[in-house]
Amino acid sequence: MPNTIRFIDSIIRNIQPEKKRRIFWCHGCPGFGLRVTPSGTKTFIFKYTLASGSNKRIARWITIGKYPGKPLQKARSKYFELYEQVYDYGRDPVGEIQAEKKKKKETYTVEEFIDVYKEYAVLKGKTTHREEERVFRLDILPLVGSKNLRDVTPEDIDEMQVRILKRAKNSPSATRNGRVAVKNSLAYTRIFFNYAKKKRLIDTNPVLEVDSMGASVPRTRVLSFEEIWIFWNRIEMMNISPVPAKALKFLLATMQRSNEVRNIRYESVNLADAVWQMEQHETKNRTMHRVPLNRYAIDLINEVEPLTGASKYIFGGTKISEPPKTLNSKLSPMCSTSMCQAVRRNRKSLGIPDFRPHDLRRTGATWITAVGLPKLYARLILNHSDGERDVTGQVYVQYSYDFEKQRAVKVWEFILDQIVTCNSPKEVPTLEELRERVKSSGLLWS
Repeated sequence: MPNTIRFIDSIIRNIQPEKKRRIFWCHGCPGFGLRVTPSGTKTFIFKYTLASGSNKRIARWITIGKYPGKPLQKARSKYFELYEQVYDYGRDPVGEIQAEKKKKKETYTVEEFIDVYKEYAVLKGKTTHREEERVFRLDILPLVGSKNLRDVTPEDIDEMQVRILKRAKNSPSATRNGRVAVKNSLAYTRIFFNYAKKKRLIDTNPVLEVDSMGASVPRTRVLSFEEIWIFWNRIEMMNISPVPAKALKFLLATMQRSNEVRNIRYESVNLADAVWQMEQHETKNRTMHRVPLNRYAIDLINEVEPLTGASKYIFGGTKISEPPKTLNSKLSPMCSTSMCQAVRRNRKSLGIPDFRPHDLRRTGATWITAVGLPKLYARLILNHSDGERDVTGQVYVQYSYDFEKQRAVKVWEFILDQIVTCNSPKEVPTLEELRERVKSSGLLWS
């Protein structure tokens, strides 16, 4: 049979397969072919050529469909359509298909790109990646999770803000009627879309085109001396498991961040030297931080060891109240919200209004400066950045300020001694009395 034949059903049906694949071309229809494989499969195809560099031409092949599933009449119509695109309008159908596939491959839905962003955030060492993921799951995915990144509009972001504010009406713990949550959610979402733009997946960031309904509120809550007494002496009497209760007291004793306390490992603590060392990847500002431990902090570690001593984490996530016969060696850190939830459930019974775990850190820093220590000492023990971003400050000055931190911790231990050892909250000293006692102790200048 010749290579060029008339394409009619009776001829095509009677074409027999050969040992090798063969292509028959349609008489009077340039580029319209029928590919027949040794297995007998018959497929309509279209072949055309395009000009390439150096006076060369490249061949392009398009599969139209298998016969008889694709009837001859429909295959011929598709051929005429493709022929017109190529030779009348100069288009490249194969190139367009490839470009579309490439575009789809490089484009994500919001839900798909959240996984990409999460991996990037973890590799970068972002301390907020878990909170970002929580916000995305709560307020982004329900609204635009199935949308293509390019299809997310400023109106979608506005709807997210409204969603948060409406939810806050039913939450008595919402700060500023949910406006702080809006501010934080917008910030995380803006960073998310900035990363998508950096990857050239979108042209504009939709978050930048909305007016924020959020508001920032610097929290200033500090526990009074009476409230410190109540907290220290009654927190373990509340409906809170021993480990989170002692973790809360450890927050106050050390003035460190709750995330750092949740993740403190036994191997990070040297009880002989009374030092807890956090490496760069464990701190919020990515600087190594050595925390001197006072007597209260060391006692809490010793008290919790019978419950978590077999695991890596000092405050491992467990609800047991008595030392078990066999310690669990696979405890994970407590949930990021465990201490907040414990305080929220017991705030009223404890008798300390408007109290949150992070207030304990602010409380310690406030009172050590109130009795006479320079603010520098509070900043050092809190591990706040000092703003020295020059080469000297970041690279060459590696002094860890152990002396200054040790003094801050000794003063704070002394303050706690004067407060929590009293018989009742009515007996705690006033600030003036405490200042005199600290001054007389010589801790400020020794």
